[in-house]
Amino acid sequence: MSLDRQRIGAVARREFLTTVRRRAFLLTLIGTPAYFAVITLISTGAELSGRHQALDELRAVGVVDSSGLFAGAQREIRTEITPDAPRFGQRSPLPAASLAFRTEVRFYADAATAEAALRGKEISQSVIIPPDYLENGRLRRYARSNSLFSNTDRRVIAAWLARNLVFGRVDSMIARRVARPAEGEVLYALNRRGEFELKDEAREVLDFLVPVMFSMLLGLSIIIGGQYLLQGVSEEKESRILESLMCHINADELMAGKLLGLGAAGLLVIGTWVGVGLLVSGPMLAVLPIRLPIWLLGVGLIYFLLGYLFFGSILTGIGAVTNNMREAQQFSVWFTLANFVPFIMLTTILTRPDGVLALALSLFPPTAATTMMMRLTAQNGAVPPWQVALSIALLALAAWIALRGSARVFRTGLLMYGKSPSLPEILRWALRP
Repeated sequence: MSLDRQRIGAVARREFLTTVRRRAFLLTLIGTPAYFAVITLISTGAELSGRHQALDELRAVGVVDSSGLFAGAQREIRTEITPDAPRFGQRSPLPAASLAFRTEVRFYADAATAEAALRGKEISQSVIIPPDYLENGRLRRYARSNSLFSNTDRRVIAAWLARNLVFGRVDSMIARRVARPAEGEVLYALNRRGEFELKDEAREVLDFLVPVMFSMLLGLSIIIGGQYLLQGVSEEKESRILESLMCHINADELMAGKLLGLGAAGLLVIGTWVGVGLLVSGPMLAVLPIRLPIWLLGVGLIYFLLGYLFFGSILTGIGAVTNNMREAQQFSVWFTLANFVPFIMLTTILTRPDGVLALALSLFPPTAATTMMMRLTAQNGAVPPWQVALSIALLALAAWIALRGSARVFRTGLLMYGKSPSLPEILRWALRP
C-alpha cells in the first residue's frame, strides 16, 4: 500500500502542535528540570550540612580505658575540613577557608559512669576500650544518635585512637601520619586510551554521572515520545475522533504521522532540557575533563530513533487495542520499565562495562539503547565496534518487526470498542500478512 506523504505530514504537524500547546507539556518542559535542579541543590546542601552538624555535635567524647594504652593520650581532638573547591588540577586564586571543630576527650573510671554522662548529655559518645584491645582490636562505642549515611564521627575517633597509640613513643609527625597515612594520596588509573589519568573523588563522581545522565536522557526521550503516542491514540479512540479521521486517511498514514509528530515533541523536550542544562552549567563544564567524541552524539541519535521506533510502535499498538487511557497505561508500564532495567544493574555495568551482563543487555533490544550508551560513556572500558554494530542491527530488526506487527494491529483494532481482544487474537493480527 502506497503512503501519501502530504497526509502523513499533516498528521505529524497536527500531533506536534496539539501536544506542545498543552499546559501539561509546558509543565514537563520547564517544571521537570527545575524540580530536579532544586532537589539536587537541597540534597547536596543537606549532605554537607549533615557532615558539619555531626562534627559540631561531637563536642565531648568519653573514654573508659581498661587497656592502659591511652593513659597519656591527648585530651582534645581537632578536626579541620577544607572545602574541595580546586577540582581536577585547577588551582583556585584564593585559598579555600577551612573549618575547624574541637572535641574534648574525657576519661572515666568505668562504663557505668560513662553511660550516666552520656545519658545526661555531658558527652556526645563514649568509647569502651577493653584490656585485650591491642590483641584483637575490639572496642565498644555508644552514641545518643547515629546517622545511617554518615560515618564522620567514626573516622574522627578512629584517627584519635591511631594517633594516640603511638603518641609519646614516636615523633609527632610520625604519629600524625599513622593516624592519616593516605591523607595526600594521588591516584592515577588507566583510561580507555591507555593513558594514566588523575583520579579523585570529583573525577570518580564525574565518571559515574556522565554515563548515567546520557543513558537517562536517552531513555527518557524514548519513553516520553512513546507515552505521547499512547496518550494520543487512547484519547482519540475513547472520544471517537478516529472514526472521523479514518474517513480521510488510512491507518498506516495515521500511524506514520503520529510517530513523526509525537516523536518530534519528545525530542523537543529532551533538547530543551539539555540546552538549559548546558546554559546553566556551562562555566563549570568548561573546566571539567569531559572528553566525548562527536561520533558518540551520532550513535546516540541512531539509538534514539531506533529505540523510539521500537517502543513507540509497541505503545501505539497497545493504544489501538485498549478501550481507555487507564487500561493502556496498565499494559504499557511493563514495556516502559524494560527501558530502565539497566539502571537497576547500574553498578555492575559501570564496574565491568565489558562484562557478560553488560554485553547481554546491550544486545537485547528493549535494553540495548540505554545500556550501550552507558557503556560507551563509561571511562573504564572500551566497547569493540562490532558490538555496537551488532547491537544497532538487532535493535533495527526488532524495531522493524515491532513496526510491521503494530501496524497490522493498529489497522484491525483501531475502530474496535467494547471488550479488549485477547493475547492470541492480538498475536494473530500482528502475524497476519
